[in-house]
Order: sequence, then structure tokens, then C-alpha cells
Amino acid sequence: MAQLPLNTFKTKTQMLSTASNFASGNTNGIKLVTVYTAPIGVTSIVLMSQISNVSTTTQTLSFIHHRRLPVLQDAQGNGKQDANIDSYLVKDFGIPPSDAASPLTGKMIVESLDSIRAFSSSENSLQLVLSILETANN
Repeated sequence: MAQLPLNTFKTKTQMLSTASNFASGNTNGIKLVTVYTAPIGVTSIVLMSQISNVSTTTQTLSFIHHRRLPVLQDAQGNGKQDANIDSYLVKDFGIPPSDAASPLTGKMIVESLDSIRAFSSSENSLQLVLSILETANN
């Protein structure tokens, strides 16, 4: 059986699209794009996330963590979470022209098969860069 490398650093860059142009996922009628999904058997840490407005007008950003698998409750009955839940980290956050913002105030764990989703107010106006550390689960 092939083993996954213990630690792998990755950089993911993507121009964001508008919510109406996304082909995958659907939350409350809004179609979303998945920009990163943690592979099977891997837990990822988003070390840095930067969004740059490459347009000449203010654009808005929505940045979402998607939980694909359910979280089971602990022995005390706490911590249960359903599957396929989208949690907004930033919603309709304005970024001025030729400026940038970070939708994270720290690092974020993305468990196996969980995803990062994002969309902007205008097509190809915001560029996302993610710096990720993937760690193999044992």
C-alpha cells in the first residue's frame, strides 16, 4: 500500500467567479465553487489566505468552509454536526480596487473531504491565493 507523504506544502491560486456562474454545490439557491478540497486521508491547515481585487471598482467576497461529513457527538452528547454544512467565514465583504484582504484571522483546519468555497460580486475581479499544509492522517 502506497503511503501519503507526511507533510506537503501547496499554494492554490484561483480567479473567483460570481455565485450565478458556479457549477458545483448549492446552498439556499446559490451555486458555489469549490476552490480546495482536502484529499482522502489528509488533514489540511490553511496557513494563509489572501484575496486581491484586480479590478477598478470595489468588489465583494464570500468565503465559506464546507463540512462534507458529519461530526459525531462526544460521550457527553456535545459537538454533533450534520453533513454538507456551509459556514460563512466572510459574507459580502467589500474590497476596494487594487487592494487586498485576508478572510482568515488565523489558521484554519480543513479535515478530509472538507472544502473551501468562495465567490465574488463580479466575474474575474478577485484573485484568491491559499497557502496550505497537507498532513497525512494515521
